Amino acid sequence: MPVTRIYHPESLRCGETVQLNADASSHLIRVLRTKLNSPVILFNGDGFEYHCTTLDDNAKKTLLSINSKIASGKESNINITLIQGLSRQHRMEFTIQKSVELGVNRIVPVICERSNTKLTEDQRIKKLTHWRKIAISACEQSGRSIIPDLTEITVLDNVNQLLNRDALKLVLNPESNLSLKQLSSHQTAVAARYVEMCIGPEGGLTKDEIAFLENSQFTNICFGPRILRTETAGPAVISALQMLWGDF
Repeated sequence: MPVTRIYHPESLRCGETVQLNADASSHLIRVLRTKLNSPVILFNGDGFEYHCTTLDDNAKKTLLSINSKIASGKESNINITLIQGLSRQHRMEFTIQKSVELGVNRIVPVICERSNTKLTEDQRIKKLTHWRKIAISACEQSGRSIIPDLTEITVLDNVNQLLNRDALKLVLNPESNLSLKQLSSHQTAVAARYVEMCIGPEGGLTKDEIAFLENSQFTNICFGPRILRTETAGPAVISALQMLWGDF
């Protein structure tokens, strides 16, 4: 049986006792029916797994003893940033969840011309809080111990400020004839370190947006003869990147 993994956003040290918050305690005891002296793994985003044992079955404030820690070794050797055009709620949630499971390091939500979303500042904060919870849950499920960076929502025109100048920059464009496998050997060497991939929202990117990205050193690529939905495209391309240059 796999050991339950729980995110705990505080410092963790071997030999100490830690108390889970009410939500984590309730999930562990009421939902998963975890008993006294059961193994549990905690992680706080520092790259380690902390192997613990439950000291009680209190569903409001469960106590655990921290026995040991090990490096998780679950992070990919390729650093992938997904620049995702803002899409509707369930589609954006799906993209974030699956991208994290597949090993993405950073997600940059961008408002594009065809993003059917107008957000107040309060709505932006709520969305980011919700998306970050989805990312944490995906880490719990997939065995990752480093939480991918989910940046503030920005507009596509400002994305250059967030980019790594040494990264291989790609934009998915169904009108391109260039595939991932056809990239040059120099680009492939760069890809062994960093890749930044831009995916449009529902309806795709406009010609002006494609031109802007091209001027920002993005290379247009296609992903086969079929046009993918926005929520499918990101995870699909990440899977291909992991297969070509990552840890698949």
